Order: sequence, then structure tokens, then C-alpha cells
Amino acid sequence: MKNYTIISIWILCGLLVSCDKPEDWQDAPDNIAPGRVSEVAVENLNGGARITYRLPGDKDLLGVKAVYSLSDGVSREAFSSAFRDTILLEGYATTDEQVVRLITVDKSRNESEPVEVQIKPLEPPINLIRQTLSASPTFGGIYAQWENPFEEELAINLYTVDSLGDYTLFDTYYSKQPSGGFAFRGLENLSQNLRVEIRDRWNNYSAPLDTVLTPLFEQQIVGRDQNGFIWQQFGWDDRTVLYRGDVATQHSSASQRFPYIHDGVEFSESQYWNSGPVANRLADYVDWPDPEEWVMPMYFTLDMGREASYSRLRYWVRARQPIFSGFIFTKFEVWGTNHPKPLNEIGDGSREANLQYWTEWPQVGGTDEWKNDWVKLVDGEVKLPSGETDPNLLTQEDRDYVAAGFEFEMDPQYGDQSFRYLRFVLKETNIGLPHFMISEIKFWGAYK
Repeated sequence: MKNYTIISIWILCGLLVSCDKPEDWQDAPDNIAPGRVSEVAVENLNGGARITYRLPGDKDLLGVKAVYSLSDGVSREAFSSAFRDTILLEGYATTDEQVVRLITVDKSRNESEPVEVQIKPLEPPINLIRQTLSASPTFGGIYAQWENPFEEELAINLYTVDSLGDYTLFDTYYSKQPSGGFAFRGLENLSQNLRVEIRDRWNNYSAPLDTVLTPLFEQQIVGRDQNGFIWQQFGWDDRTVLYRGDVATQHSSASQRFPYIHDGVEFSESQYWNSGPVANRLADYVDWPDPEEWVMPMYFTLDMGREASYSRLRYWVRARQPIFSGFIFTKFEVWGTNHPKPLNEIGDGSREANLQYWTEWPQVGGTDEWKNDWVKLVDGEVKLPSGETDPNLLTQEDRDYVAAGFEFEMDPQYGDQSFRYLRFVLKETNIGLPHFMISEIKFWGAYK
């Protein structure tokens, strides 16, 4: 037994010693340069090129690098691994011929002799985007629009003229959306020289758009004055909300709380307008087999008391804790008109015929036909800076964003038109149920 114990100890020691020296499976380093690429083909692209090639047969090949320079003259490198046969080059600001050197690299960092390739980029994206750029007056500033089918990362710069007559940067907007638009605000209602310029992520600049524009005068569209309330919930008093599918809860506080949306208290725990303790049910509008069946979207219509053109809106939610836990509509539309269609002119004038016209609810055969008679002013969606949706996981930036209210631009193409009635279509909420709480709504624009 003693001999067996001694033998086992020697075997264990041998295993421990062998574990200290693991076998190295890596390729031994060398100083032998890899082979060069061959069968090179070039596909010229807007602002760049796609280069394909045949890789050499070196077993220790790491990849291929392209050495090139853009308009700034700085040498750059792009790398593609040994598992690919393509390199994409971007960022060229001209259509001039360019030389690119392709160099293979192995795992010992040996490099091959370069293979020189001629490319001739097509028209740079920034130049094509510039051709779509336009600027027009909007409330308190100018509205710039452009098309970006390449989805390039762009900086849109607005310059104003300083006291010395020089252009100076006023503001910058960043976007990579395929269709872009932004209202630069904070300008006086005076004729002035302005310049709009586009920059891409390689610091290429477009030709400037120089223009002379007069920003439109902007003011707040108030909900009450010294004479009392101006805004009304359209159809609440005569209960025609039941015909239009507008928020119609019988809960008394829903109507009593409506004035809170324009009382000047922007972010409050107690002063808010809501859709009632029970969310919209089909039973509120029509005889329905299941009285508790909820319906979306929700609608409500504001009679603003007088016609006005609109530039933007901002709304605040209930200051419920944790923040963003109040019932919030997160995807919505706003439509405008001066002449809502009379109920008696819709079909046979019945509630059923009107619900079909005024809603998209499939349970009543809704068609949303009313949208043919109104103009869409906002297509909005609430997204927090972090992208978070759980109220318990928000960043400080998220919480500040909620407390400041959610602002949305009205479609500037209708900036010269005025509307008395604004209809909200609430398509999604943060809780997935047809229930909302609004602490305050503000509108800006100009009275007719």
C-alpha cells in the first residue's frame, strides 16, 4: 500500500509539472513576406469604391490593408481580414482618379510589396444631398430640408452675419435620416443674410446655400386670457364626443380637470387632465357585447377658440413617481381643420355612421375617412435619450428630458395656413392601454 501511495504522488507531481508548460499552438513567427493580392477589380461608388481581389495562399495570412488619402492629404488605412476578399473605401470629395495601395499582412506583421490600384469615385454623396437642400422661413427662424438617400452622417450648419459682416456659426443639427428637415430657431423677425452648409463625417463641406430670409413672428397660442377659457374640448358639453370616438369617459373629473392643461403648471403630480380611471371602452360609444373591451387609438379634439397657424407644441405629463410612470401617449398624430364635418352630413347621421367616419376601430367598421378632410400637422413619437422605457431604469438625462416636456415641430409646409380645430390621435401609450394623463400643453405659432 505504501508503494502505491509513493507512485501516485510521483504521477501527480508529473502532471503538475506538465501543466506548467502548455504546448504553444501558435504559428512560429517568421520574417517571410506574404504573397500579393491578384485579380483586382474595382467598383466605383458615390464618394468611394469597392475593391475586390484574390488572396494569396499564405497559411498565416492576417488580412489586407488599403493605404489611401482623402482631400486632406492625410494617409489613411482600411483593413479587411483574411476571411474576406473586399475592401470598401469612403469619404472622397471629388471624382478625380485616386491611387490605392493594397498590401497583405501576415500574423508576424510582415507586409507584401504593394499592388497599386486606380479608382475613380462617382459624385460624392454630399454634393448630391446639396442639390436637394432648401431653406424657407418658419416661426422664429428658418426651416432647412434635404434628402439623404445614402443615410450619411451629416452636420447641417446655419451661419448668420455678425456686426463685422462675417458669417459666424449659429447652430448645428446632426442627422442621418433619409429625409431630413430641421427648424433653426431663435432668430429675429427681420430680413437677414443666412448661409446653410452641409458637412459629412470626413469633414467634407458642400457648397454653401446663401439666402436672404425673414423669419416669421412666433408667439404662444394661449388657452385662457383675462376673459376666461379659450380652448374647449370639442363635443364634450353636447356629448357629441360619443359620435366622434373622442375620449368620452363619464368620470366627472375628466371634464373638471381639462382646464389644467393650460393653467401654466407644467409638471404636476395633482394638476393634470386624464382619460378617466377607466380607459376607453366600446361600451362608452356603442352597444357592444363586451362592455370592457378597450379600443385604440384614442382621439380627442380641441376647439382652440380662434384660427391660428402653428409652429410647434410641447406637452408635459403627470409628475408621478417614479418619473415616466404616468400614463403617457408615446406615439401620436395631430390634425388641423377649420370646418369639422357636421354629424348630420355623415351617412344617415347616426352614431354608428359617424364612428365609422371618425375612427379606425375595426369593431365599428371604422375607416378614418375624416383624415381626408383634415391636414396632418404632427406625426410624433416620444423617445427618451437612453432609449429606455422602464421608469425604474432611467438615466438622469432621461428624467430631465421628461420634466422639460416633449416638444414636436408642426409640419412647416402648413406654416402659412391657420386652423381652429386640432384633433389628436393617440396611437400608443407607455403602458399599452388606452389611458393618458396630461399636465400641460403649449402651442406656438401666430394668430390669423
